[in-house]
Order: sequence, then structure tokens, then C-alpha cells
Amino acid sequence: MTVLPFTRFKLLIDMPRFSKAAMCFCIMLLFAGCSVEQKNITSKVFHDVTAHYNGYYYAREKAIEVEKLIAKTLDDDPTEILRLFAGLDTTNAKSYVKDTEEIIKMASISIQRHPNSKWVDDNYIMVGLARLYACDFQNAILTFKFVNTKSPSPDTRHTALLHLLRTFIEQGDYDRADEVFRFLEKEKLTKENAKKLYLEKAYLYQLRHDYNNMVHNLSMADSLLVRKDRKGRIYFIIGQVYQKLGFNAEAYNFYRKCLTTNPEYEIDFYARLNMAQVANIQDKRDSKLVRKQFEKLLTDAKNQEFKDKIYFEYGEFERKQGFVPEAIVKYKLAAHAGKSKRIQGQSFLRVGQLNFDSLKRYTQAKLYYDSAIMTLPKEFENYNAIKKRQEVLGQFVTYTETITLNDSLLRLAAMDTSLLRKQLDSAFTARDKKIASAKKRKKRSDSGSSSSYNQNSAFNNNESTTTSDWYFGNSALVASGQSEFQRIWGNIPL
Repeated sequence: MTVLPFTRFKLLIDMPRFSKAAMCFCIMLLFAGCSVEQKNITSKVFHDVTAHYNGYYYAREKAIEVEKLIAKTLDDDPTEILRLFAGLDTTNAKSYVKDTEEIIKMASISIQRHPNSKWVDDNYIMVGLARLYACDFQNAILTFKFVNTKSPSPDTRHTALLHLLRTFIEQGDYDRADEVFRFLEKEKLTKENAKKLYLEKAYLYQLRHDYNNMVHNLSMADSLLVRKDRKGRIYFIIGQVYQKLGFNAEAYNFYRKCLTTNPEYEIDFYARLNMAQVANIQDKRDSKLVRKQFEKLLTDAKNQEFKDKIYFEYGEFERKQGFVPEAIVKYKLAAHAGKSKRIQGQSFLRVGQLNFDSLKRYTQAKLYYDSAIMTLPKEFENYNAIKKRQEVLGQFVTYTETITLNDSLLRLAAMDTSLLRKQLDSAFTARDKKIASAKKRKKRSDSGSSSSYNQNSAFNNNESTTTSDWYFGNSALVASGQSEFQRIWGNIPL
């Protein structure tokens, strides 16, 4: 029989002290233990050690590598509740197919050559895991069920069932996943398996958007977590869920716990940002502390790429405190500070909402809603309702502008010639200055895209609270006319 090499143990023999006969006897004992059929103590030790270190150990190490590759597929958006685990799909599985095949090969050889070792069931679990990661769900289910049926160890059976549970979840077979849950809840589990059960349940509830049960199970797992579980990430997720449910005090506590674990930089940043959102504001002193925290985040050079997000959340804070003008300033800065279309669109939307709901500036609101609709992705929450308001605003503003224009024309018609000439000269002079200023801005800009135009049309208008009844004196009406001209004729020189 071929003896697989292993390096964990050495046979230390002091040659001068042993006779040749004794040496031969030791070698005979060693080779006697190599027989698959032998079930004596020597054979058992040999097969247990070899099955573990030449089979299971290397299969497990390879599985850890695959798990790291899967974790990298997580497309984290910290503005939304992070996924507990990365989902599996056949496209990503192709990138590590050689690794999963290697896991199956190493574990299978160990099972075949050491069928009486105590690591057989663990090697079967490795085979099942490889099949799960390869999205070979049916064979993974068969493997885990086999271990659950044949293994004499309750802990090993529970481990197999936990992996079976994940397989059902990845398949989308939530009913069978619930059956496994109910069974395991009645079993006496090790701390490790109990932790995994809570996390798997939380993951399933997350996929079902049942955030109350999700956060309950995550909280149950809290005391069982260790560093390798990426505690900071889990604490951040718990904080996110509590924040979504409106429990700001609990959210604040878990964001703070997250920071104590020294998480990766992006999680650290968003934990601090979210703490400012859920801080308990009792008086002006608390408000000053929160503003100081925002300013600190803005001046930190490491946060350069996050400035748009910081300004947006700063605007959210001011809006919630009732400081509408200050909020609008922060939203405008957010729209220009980064490259995120989502944040840019949200900033347009917020300013549009404030102009509509708080300031009753419907023309300005319409411009911002136009920009928001052109920037936000169609899958954005309540996109259809936002678009509906934009369309209604468009009709309303058209009617009001028509009335204003007609009133202006009637006033012009009633003026004497000299006064009318002065008004027209003044209007044309103001227009020429505005055109010259626009040309200078255009030279400084990178492009004349529609997106850039929408930003300028929304953000470069004079939002003075004083308005003129005369058309050319009303900057909002002039801007609206320019917008309509741009829509029909494009960005041609005037």
C-alpha cells in the first residue's frame, strides 16, 4: 500500500540504543498500522492522523480560500443594510471551480484510503461544502443528509444540518429551511453551532425582509461572536437594522460597539456617520457636537471620496432639526462633491421636496425634480411616485408661468413708449451679462452634457425670495424658458 506522507510526527530513534531487531520490529508495527483492514490501536492512530492532516486539513484550508473569494463578491452599499453573507451563483462559481474540485478530490481520497478513521464524516462535510459553493445544490443536499444519517457524533450531525440549511436558503427553498430550523432549535447545540444557527436564521429573515426577527437573532448571536466572525461588520448591521426600525438609542450603542472592534475603514466611516444620524439631540449643545463631528469628517483627508455622502447626511441632520436653508446648502454641496449618481439624485430630490413642501417655490421645485428624475436609477425607492409629482409640477408650473407671462405682457402693453424702451434695455443688458457669465462657466467645465446642464439649471438659479412680476425680471421664469429651449433645440450657441 502507498503510504501518504505526513510531517506532523517524527519517529525519533537513537540508533546506538536500539538493536537491529528492535528497529525491524518498530518498522513492522508501523507498516502493520497502514493496512485499511486493521482495526488495532496502531492502525486507528495512523489512519486518524493521516486522514486529518493529509485529507481534511488541506481540504479545509482550500475551502477557506474559496470562502474568502465568495466574500469578495459582496457588493456592499453601506447606505443600505449590508448582507450578512454573500449569495452564491453559478457565474461566480466558475471562477473557483478548480478549487472546489480540489476540495472534493482531497476529501474523497482520504475517505477511500482511511474509511475507519474518525475524520470520515468531516471529510464528507467538506465534499458537501465544495458542492454547495459550486452551486451543485442537489448533490450537496444528498451529502449533508448522508452525514446526518450516518454520523455517530451529534455535533457533526448538527454541523451537517447547518450546511444543509444554508443550501436550502441559497436554493430559495425557505419552507424546507424552516423545517431544519425547527429541528435544530430543539437540539442541544455547542456554542459554535448555536452561533451559526442564529446567524443562519438572521440571514433567512433578512432575505424575507423580516427585520424584527433578523435583529433578534443577531442579538442572540452577539455574546457568541469571536473576532474571526468579523464582529465589527455584524455590529454595524445590527445598528443599521435598529436604525431602520426606529430604535435610535440601540442603533447608536451598536455603532459604538462596532468602532471598538477596529473594523475596516469604510465600515468605521459609516458607523461614525450613522452615529451622527441617530444621536439623541436634547439641546443646542448636542446639535453643536453633531455639527462638529460632521465638520471633522469633512476635513479628514481620508474621507475625500466620501464627501458627497457626508454633505448629504449633514443636510439630512439640518432638515430634521428644521433648518431648511442650511439643509439646502448642504444638499447642493453634496450634489457637486462626488461622482455617485444616486447621492446626486437624492440631493436634487431633497431640495425639490423642501422647495415644494416647506418653501412653496413650485418653479424651483419643478427644476430640482427634473434633475432628480434624470439622475436617479429607475429602481430607486418610490421612483414612480417621484416621477408623478414631477409631471404634475410641470403642468402646474406651465399654467402659472403662462398666467405670469400674460400679466407681464398686459403691463408692457399699458406702458408708454419711453418707459417700455428703458425696461427692455435693462432686460437685454441683464440677459447679455448672464449669457457672458454662462459662457465663462462653460469654458471652465469639462463637458456640456445634459447631466451637467441639469445641475446648472437646478443649482445656478437665483433663489431669492423676492420675485418680479415682469417676465424678464423673474429669473425663475427665464431659467424655465432656457430649460425648455434646451430640451427642444439642444445646447446650441445663442
